[in-house]
Amino acid sequence: MKILKTLAYVLLPLLLSDGVFAQTTSITDVAADDKSVEYLRYIFGSTVDIITGGTGPSSPDSILGAMSLILNTGMLVFTGLIVSYIFLTGLLNSAHEGVPLGKLYNSMWVPIRVVIALSFVMPFAGGYSVMQIGVLWLAGHGIGLANTTWNAALDHMSGTGTLYPAQISVNYESTAMQVLNSRVCMHGINTADRHVNVVDEPIEIVEGVSSTDLRTPGVASSIEIAPQHIVMQRYNSYYNLVSAAGAYTAAWLSDFSAGVPRYYGSNPCGSVKLEFAEIDEGTAIDSAVVNFQTKVVGIYADLDADLDPLARQIVQKAVDDSAPDPDPLAYNDAVKQFKFEYEKAVNEAMSEIATLRINKWANGNPDVAGTTVGARDAGWITVGAWYWDFQRINAETQKMTSVKAELAGPTSDAIEHDDYSMFIDALSGYRQNMLVTNSNGATVNAMERSSYAENNDSLNFVMNRTESVLNFALSEPDPITGMANVGHMIIGSFEVALAGAFLTDLAACVADDTSEAVGGLIGGAARPVTSSLCRITNKTLWSLVGAGMLLIPIALMLAFYIPATPMILWIMGVAGWFVLLIEAVIAAPVWAASHVFPEGNGFVGERAKAGYMVALSLFLRPTLAIFGFIAGMLLVIVMAKVLMLIFLPAMSGMLADSLSGVVTLFAMLAIFTTVLMQIAHRSFGLIHEIPDKVLRYIGGGQENLGEASQEQQGRSIFVGGAAKVVSGAGHSMRDKTRSGAKNMFDAAGGGLKNAAGAAKAGMSKMSKMLSPK
Repeated sequence: MKILKTLAYVLLPLLLSDGVFAQTTSITDVAADDKSVEYLRYIFGSTVDIITGGTGPSSPDSILGAMSLILNTGMLVFTGLIVSYIFLTGLLNSAHEGVPLGKLYNSMWVPIRVVIALSFVMPFAGGYSVMQIGVLWLAGHGIGLANTTWNAALDHMSGTGTLYPAQISVNYESTAMQVLNSRVCMHGINTADRHVNVVDEPIEIVEGVSSTDLRTPGVASSIEIAPQHIVMQRYNSYYNLVSAAGAYTAAWLSDFSAGVPRYYGSNPCGSVKLEFAEIDEGTAIDSAVVNFQTKVVGIYADLDADLDPLARQIVQKAVDDSAPDPDPLAYNDAVKQFKFEYEKAVNEAMSEIATLRINKWANGNPDVAGTTVGARDAGWITVGAWYWDFQRINAETQKMTSVKAELAGPTSDAIEHDDYSMFIDALSGYRQNMLVTNSNGATVNAMERSSYAENNDSLNFVMNRTESVLNFALSEPDPITGMANVGHMIIGSFEVALAGAFLTDLAACVADDTSEAVGGLIGGAARPVTSSLCRITNKTLWSLVGAGMLLIPIALMLAFYIPATPMILWIMGVAGWFVLLIEAVIAAPVWAASHVFPEGNGFVGERAKAGYMVALSLFLRPTLAIFGFIAGMLLVIVMAKVLMLIFLPAMSGMLADSLSGVVTLFAMLAIFTTVLMQIAHRSFGLIHEIPDKVLRYIGGGQENLGEASQEQQGRSIFVGGAAKVVSGAGHSMRDKTRSGAKNMFDAAGGGLKNAAGAAKAGMSKMSKMLSPK
């Protein structure tokens, strides 16, 4: 026994020491205060401290440790019996065959595996055996690997600001061409008039905000919420009506020696107006937004300045055929620079916003309940909780970078100029001869660049309505958010409609009971109308409840359950990892004892190999789950785009010439919703599918822990419960409407009858008093 214990003390440091693998496993280090390690202590006791370099207790301090002590002792006895059997049969085989341990056993590996098996199964600390502690150590360093992977994802978000490339909506070439058109207009009119009648005014008008940060560069002021609209350039008339009249008179007196002053109205050669998206001030990113918008204004101004020399060349060529041809590369070079600077500003802004958000995560958010722990603080175990924060970063950055440029062209005042067509023809000639970049990145003549013809055929009414709803559903960068918006819209509309139908039914039934209570000629005449109205409104209410039984479960799924799917599947994945770890710790003594069986060659016998594949799965599962979570977020975006690409053409072909209406619209939306829900579940199913299946590539078994089936059961319960709630609410509302109206007007009717009786008795008494005796 002393020999075995000595071997255990020798083997254990080799298995568990951070020092041996310090240079190669630093990415697997885990902090002592990591949440996963903290939760492992609840299950396995302070023996878990071995993961972080501590020492385990000499006696069990957990119920599983106490039970494991007995299990390990039993397995030690069992292993000893197997060892005795092996050596007894080996001794007999040696005597019979003349070979150590006989021909059946490997004389080198069998003794080594016997020693290893005995040392692995021996109780070591806290009641756990060497093999069990090895399993815990392996799982702990799997936590460290997952934490490092998660931090790498956060670092990437901090550096790029998004999960995927920004969806920049700027048409660089179209924008540049419009600016060039305005420049040609301005210089052309001034050249034809031989007088500066149109000038560029690079001013910025901030609407609805008193901040002068953007309007007056260099003026210091406190940072306010970013502006929404900016006019950064306009090509305006130099004169107004009055000053133009005076200048024209003076020019006439001098025989127009300095040209002809004229007034061409407001912005005769157009303008550039930038519209920035409104950003929530509470996100504490307003400084980053202001910086980005300042850069964008400057980038547009630089484009305008870069195209000015080209506009002058085009105008000069129009009035003088001997002038050099305009530089065919000038336009393309300006567009390239414009694109480069714009994308650079977008990337810098996205990185700045993401850094602000992620730093806030790291420090927690004490202003919001339950968010005092940041994303980096708790480690991999809370990854699923940050799905919406990731999407919020995407939404913020995508929204911020969606700058709409309203490009106004020359007005009729400029176009009606006698020489305007000459300059526009010169611009058209340049456009045909200029060099541009094609889709492959090569520089070609503008006439050589092929493009698909635009299809101007519109869908029918139903397809247009369907497209509008789908666009609303996918209005957010993340389709899960768009689906939630659709769900909330359905719920809100249903609640308003149900309340209106309830009040209408109540009023109609009250009127019906009133006419019944009043009776007589008036009541009898009104009764058919009020009775019909009561029945109609009641049927309407019930029809609405019936529609709600179909729509509300779907809406609840869209608004609440589907958005929670990433978190639900993540929690199921974490639970599966804990289950796998508990199973591995309990099975570790059996696995350790399996090393003693003599079959096979090498350090590990045939019966023990499968355990190492399970241990590898245990080590990699947290990291692979993070890969599945991030990949699921990306996949759901891609598949939603694929669905949008093929759904409308497919439905249009399917409908063909059939008569379409509201039912068709609802059917198409139901199909789209169903497919999108399946996409969401399939995408986020990667959280457990990747850990389950990735080891197949090296011959490992599939560790299916049943997370998907558990989530489907929860989904069924959620939908069934929602349908019952809607049905029960409808029954209750109908009964209360009818009974409430009846009770109310039974009392009112009784009051009317009592009042009529009292009036009749009073009239009788008065008649007797007045009648002659």
